[in-house]
Amino acid sequence: MPKHILILCLCLVQTVAAGQIPKPEGAFNRDTAKLGQLLQYTLVHRHPAAQEVILPSARDNFSPFELVRRAYFPTKTKAGISTDSAVYTLRTFETSPSQWLALPIYVLGQRDTQLVYAAADTVAVAQLVQAVQEPLAVKEDTQLAPVETRFNWPVLVLWIMATATFVALVWLIFGQAIRDKYRLYRLRKDHVYFASRYNSHEERFKKTGSPQSLEKAVSLWKNYLTKLERSAINSFTTKEIVEYYENDEEVNTALRICDKAIYGNLQTESEGETKLALGMLRRFAKGRHKTQRELIRNAKTKR
Repeated sequence: MPKHILILCLCLVQTVAAGQIPKPEGAFNRDTAKLGQLLQYTLVHRHPAAQEVILPSARDNFSPFELVRRAYFPTKTKAGISTDSAVYTLRTFETSPSQWLALPIYVLGQRDTQLVYAAADTVAVAQLVQAVQEPLAVKEDTQLAPVETRFNWPVLVLWIMATATFVALVWLIFGQAIRDKYRLYRLRKDHVYFASRYNSHEERFKKTGSPQSLEKAVSLWKNYLTKLERSAINSFTTKEIVEYYENDEEVNTALRICDKAIYGNLQTESEGETKLALGMLRRFAKGRHKTQRELIRNAKTKR
């Protein structure tokens, strides 16, 4: 056994025999420090292996220092002597030029716990301000500093959510009425457009007697009813159109007269009859427009 370990063991045995507990050793890693600067305090305690010892924790008082963090090291035992150690990272904001610290260790006994303090170690706090001028000179700065404008995203999200909620409620309550109003608007607009173009073709036919004008008028009539009835009427034959409208006599008569005039080139012989046929088709389209409009309004009333 090395000589110095033997001497340490003899000293520990004598100390325990005399009823005393060996003191821990504590020291700072530097002699001076600045305000707020981190410094380390190392605490080491050597004791008999059978003795239970607890080192200070974050709940202990480190005044005038503040504990930043701590690091414990595993207990090392050799020749019946255990060594416990820890490093505490501290800082101080006190302005006293000299500050000291003495941390205790806790020795657990069968009946009570004893506190044994290490010898106090002192650190000097660097005094950066040597003299204070009285009265203090106040530096005036009234110029505003430019601040970058930041977009308020939370408020934007809140407005979007509120607007979406409001629109959803309005649509839930008035959605069907809005749809009906729009359908009536589109119905009226489509009929005005049809009537304008149909009258134009009809007038051109009356002036020139051209079969092309007559054909365009009939084609426009079929396309309008296709959109109005939501059925492919423009692809139907004359017979199918008459059957679709349940053998309506006016539709049957008008379409057959127009077919003869277009495909049979007979408009010169029955020009007056063809003009009457165009008028019949116009009246029928207007009647179907009124029927569709009433259906929409009646559906709205029933709801």
